[in-house]
Amino acid sequence: MPVRNTRVMSPAEPAPTSRQSWMLLATVFLVMVGFGIVMPILPFFARRFGASPVQMGLLITAWAVAQFVASPFWGLAADRVGRKPVLVAGLFGYTFAFLGMALAQSYGMLLAARIVGGLLSASVLPSAQAIAADLSAPEERSAVMGRMGAGFGLGFLVGPAAGGALALAGPLVPFYAAAVASALALPLVIRLVAEPPVDARRAAAARLGAGALAQALRSPELPLYLMAFATTFGGSSLFSMLGYYAMDRAGGTPSDVGVMFTALGLGSVVAQGIAVGPVTRRWGEVRTIRAGFTAGAAGFVMVALAGSVASITVTVCMTSLAMAFLRPSLAALNSRTTRLGYGTSLGMQTSFDSLGRTLGPLCAGTLYNMDRAGPFAGAAAVYLLAAASALRMRDGGGRRPTVPR
Repeated sequence: MPVRNTRVMSPAEPAPTSRQSWMLLATVFLVMVGFGIVMPILPFFARRFGASPVQMGLLITAWAVAQFVASPFWGLAADRVGRKPVLVAGLFGYTFAFLGMALAQSYGMLLAARIVGGLLSASVLPSAQAIAADLSAPEERSAVMGRMGAGFGLGFLVGPAAGGALALAGPLVPFYAAAVASALALPLVIRLVAEPPVDARRAAAARLGAGALAQALRSPELPLYLMAFATTFGGSSLFSMLGYYAMDRAGGTPSDVGVMFTALGLGSVVAQGIAVGPVTRRWGEVRTIRAGFTAGAAGFVMVALAGSVASITVTVCMTSLAMAFLRPSLAALNSRTTRLGYGTSLGMQTSFDSLGRTLGPLCAGTLYNMDRAGPFAGAAAVYLLAAASALRMRDGGGRRPTVPR
């Protein structure tokens, strides 16, 4: 399949406008608002069809597994067909998924809508990140990725609150509202986001076709993919067990848990939106990643040792701040070091990211049954392994850091 835009741009040449970066930020914010809107009502809606707790968990897991499978192929499509068409397809996927859930008449139909929605929506993150990488100079890429991460986080903070309020008007209203939020992002992308020029890496990925995915798994960026897995594995372990841990360890109430989630979410949004850029410009992505994994491991240990609502809240926020620096720094470093197209490489990284979100809660639940502190100790061990791997990366002293095989 030919690449539509044939102008070749040198890898270091930044795109001319920052307005599109803000349009991407607005797009991912609206997408995550829609995603978050349905989360509070989904368990109640599933119960209407007699879904068990295991079946409810499957609804959550199915979305992440579908994105794990589809993300690399969407990333490759972003290099071959174009970033903008793939992003538009993902936004249609989100809209279709929420409408499908609203119209479901059985648990099977609800599960099918989640799976199809996950497969289609998996294109949004790699294509949006690829456009952001095309639009930004290498030294500014972490800041741009951080702002996009802040948009995701802020949307997920706003979404559940809006979903709980909308549910008062009827159980289907949040699903239709989520579809509208995703649909609102379509004109932003269609009218205001231009297809970036084709650089040499993207052209090479287009020529390789499906072989680019196999090459990505053999590339020097594989440690970055594994670090992306470690990042979300630890984060999802924390998020999935935090409510149980606060109740069982410190007698926390639902309002206490709500405050914890709000605090860690706001801290992450602020860190990604404001602090990631200055920190990575001063330290570089490699040292920021090392510090993030080391501080994250220490944070998980402190969560495991915390014994009161206040101490759990503080240590969780510290851990969340450390994690906030990892994802944008990994994405930026990936785009700077890869010899493949941004879409292909970032799509593969998104796939490992989804795998971490899939396996993290499963492992955390198993460890929690053995010991309450188990999920956090396990996450600390994973982060320490990632930190040790990051020590082998070389900053290079230039514009293209190097990653060991």
